[in-house]
Amino acid sequence: MTKRWTQPIPQRRFGRQRAFAEEQERKTIMGSGQSNSRADFTDATKRTLALRAAFRCSNPSCGALTIGPGAGNTDIEMTGTAAHIYAAAPNGPRGTGGLTDAQRRAPLNGIWLCARCARLVDTNAGGAYPLSLLRGWRDLHEARIRMEHGGVSRPFGWIHSIEILDDVWLAEPTTVRFSRCNIFIGDNGMGKTLFLSLLSGLASPSRIMERASRPDSTVHAAINWYDPQPRRAEFRAEGEQLHFSADGTAVPFVPQPYRIVHLAPDSWRDAPRDVRELGNMVGLDHWVVRKLIVEMPEIVGGAVKRAWVEDEEIHAQYVRGSEVVVDRGPHRGLDAIVALEVLVALAETYARTQPTLLLIDALYRGTAAEFDHATELLSSSTRGFQTVATSGRSSPPLSPEWTVTRFVLEADATYIPLKRWARLVQDEA
Repeated sequence: MTKRWTQPIPQRRFGRQRAFAEEQERKTIMGSGQSNSRADFTDATKRTLALRAAFRCSNPSCGALTIGPGAGNTDIEMTGTAAHIYAAAPNGPRGTGGLTDAQRRAPLNGIWLCARCARLVDTNAGGAYPLSLLRGWRDLHEARIRMEHGGVSRPFGWIHSIEILDDVWLAEPTTVRFSRCNIFIGDNGMGKTLFLSLLSGLASPSRIMERASRPDSTVHAAINWYDPQPRRAEFRAEGEQLHFSADGTAVPFVPQPYRIVHLAPDSWRDAPRDVRELGNMVGLDHWVVRKLIVEMPEIVGGAVKRAWVEDEEIHAQYVRGSEVVVDRGPHRGLDAIVALEVLVALAETYARTQPTLLLIDALYRGTAAEFDHATELLSSSTRGFQTVATSGRSSPPLSPEWTVTRFVLEADATYIPLKRWARLVQDEA
């Protein structure tokens, strides 16, 4: 297919101007009623999606260039497609989600893919490619393009899935797919913290070995990711035996394929104010932590507007609703809002040089305002890392960017037994 571009390239929007434009677009499209008609993209929307993707396929395992010279001296050949996330038509792949025609035509409902990947994601009603996964592809791809356009080359990586073949808490082997924002929901004691330890098991297998050392206990899992080529690492722990393989070859250990940012369970809410203590907790020299704290507002762009170190202690000024709060009290730990933004700044910095996964245990243990701040911060389309969080709340308020996986007690169990008590059920937020 050959197309000649005749439209001028639209002017770029930055910062507040772009945010204002997107908000106006949302307000405009919300006014239309839903119908049974097909909601195809306009040429302008297709062009917007192509330009924002730099004419490259947004599938992290592909990244193919979708534009080039055509047969004639002035021809341009385009092989890319502006694909719908929610379906263009009723009963289409992934359904319409109750969106209006105008919402399904909007750029926010689109992703730029090559022709092959566009067909792939719609196979079997799109069941293997849920909306949160496609939105994650798009947002991480655009974050990478944004960095490259600004003169910073960001290596691309995507943690695609984990296959849990055996663990003390798991009732049956399960494969869990990851989008950009992921939350795992279950009651206390269901295994949420044990699940997070699997994701950090390649670099830090100590917690896995603790439970594998119990009688008749095995921990066996495989992690699949793209860098951008498909990769696989597997580990199996039983007794005092620990085995690793990388792409099918046995190895003594797997060089860290992605960076994990993770504090001990729930300790992110008790992040120390002392800059040296915080450095020890996150594995950084205290001078590096000082630099990170000062630059945190610029890196994160969140509620924290100013941060500084005084007498070895971290202080910050942040916005909570209409109130400006100064976090510099006598209490030893940082406020939860400040502590979370420290972790986000750390993850963003690591993500500039390697694929990064932020693990947050007990995300919804504080106030509703803290949870809203956290989910909005983490689901921002500018984030260059993936997030995996846990929550004890059964139905936390979430935007569609989040993939929800639930810990479900085995049907035959009326209480949590000693072994194999939970199944994982993944659904859409």
